[in-house]
Amino acid sequence: MVQISSQLEAHLCYSLEQYREIICLMQSLSNVSKISDNEMQAIAVNLGEKQEQAQQHDADLIKLLRDVAQSISDHPLYLQRKALLEEVLELNHLLLPKINGMMALISHELNGLKNGRAVLGGYKQTTHKQGRLVKSSV
Repeated sequence: MVQISSQLEAHLCYSLEQYREIICLMQSLSNVSKISDNEMQAIAVNLGEKQEQAQQHDADLIKLLRDVAQSISDHPLYLQRKALLEEVLELNHLLLPKINGMMALISHELNGLKNGRAVLGGYKQTTHKQGRLVKSSV
């Protein structure tokens, strides 16, 4: 087994933690029928934040990996990270059709609402907008 610095080991461990959290959130999103719209929105926002953090951390990790003289492709932490990244990629491929379907449905509903608004806009009030007194004889 290749020896790595404690700094690189800490970065790899943190990266593993981040990608496990991302996978957990992605799996939650894959159960669309079991979660409410508000929960889905919260999960999506949280997922976006986690992905952004992972991207920033990965940039630092890549710099560390470039500085390592030997190859660490056989190191257990590196192999675990690689497996997690492959799982994230697989979940991306599974979620994409669901997300595209949801977007198409929302687009269709939005177009329907716009058409309904246009139809309702065609009904104009025919009364005069001038103030008139109504006289009644009793």
